Amino acid sequence: MGKHYARPIENEDGITAFFSPTESRRFNRRVVRFEVDDCSSVELKRKILSRDPDLAIVRIPTHRLDIINHLFRVFTNVLLGDCLVMYSIDLKQIQRRTDQSSTGLKLVRANRKHLTDLDHLVRDSFHGYRNHYCHNPSLEQFDLAPAYQEWARSCVVSPDNTCFLFFKDETLCGFFAAQTTGTVYRGLLSGVARKFRNIGTFRRIIKSIKSVFMSDGAHRIVTFVLLENRPVHRVLSSEGFRMGGSFYTAHINLRVPKDT
Repeated sequence: MGKHYARPIENEDGITAFFSPTESRRFNRRVVRFEVDDCSSVELKRKILSRDPDLAIVRIPTHRLDIINHLFRVFTNVLLGDCLVMYSIDLKQIQRRTDQSSTGLKLVRANRKHLTDLDHLVRDSFHGYRNHYCHNPSLEQFDLAPAYQEWARSCVVSPDNTCFLFFKDETLCGFFAAQTTGTVYRGLLSGVARKFRNIGTFRRIIKSIKSVFMSDGAHRIVTFVLLENRPVHRVLSSEGFRMGGSFYTAHINLRVPKDT
C-alpha cells in the first residue's frame, strides 16, 4: 500500500516499475507494480515479462484503451480492479487563507504519541472499504484496516510525509496524510470517523489543509479519489480542485497458486 515499495524507480520508455515487498509478503507472491505514463502496449508487455512477477499491478490512464485491450489479448488472467481520479489545486491562485478557528476543528500534526489513536481512527474510517484487492479472486481476502494503519503510521514517522489529526470538541474526528517534499504536496490517505460523517467534516478538513499547506510553502496539492466516492468528488470540486486525469488499476495474474 502507498509508499511501501522498493525504490529506486525505473522510469524508462514511459513506464515506472517497482517491486512491492509489502504486497509480496502479504500474498506470498512476487508482486511488481507498473505505472504507465506514455508507452506502447508492446513495450509494457516486454517490461512486465522482464520483471517476472507472479502478480503485476498496473496503473493505466483510462484514455489508453489500446493498452487495456492489448493486455486482455496477450495475457490470460487480467482484471480491472478499480478506477482512480486525480484532482489538483494551484494554491498560488488562492487569495485568502482560511482562519483555522472558522472551521470548527482543531488541527494537530501527528507524532509517535498519537499512533494508537490514529490506529483506531483509521480502522473506523475504513470500515467496509473495498479496493482493487477485493476484486481479484486469486488473492486471499484479508482485513484491509491493518494495511491502512501501517500506511498511516509510516506517514507519521517518515521525514518526507506528514499526517494531520483533526479534533471536534476535543474528539478525534479525522486525519489527512500527505507527501510534503518539494512544492507539490500529494495527498496519500485521509479519513473521517463514521460518527462525524455527513455533517461537513471532510470539507472542513480540506479547507484547513489548503491553508496549512499554503503556509508551508506548497504551490500545489494533488490527490486521488476512487471513482465511486461521490461525496469526496463533490467536496474537492467545490473547494477549487480540478480533475486532472483518471487511471484504471489492472491485475495481471501470471502465476496463480494451484489451491486458489
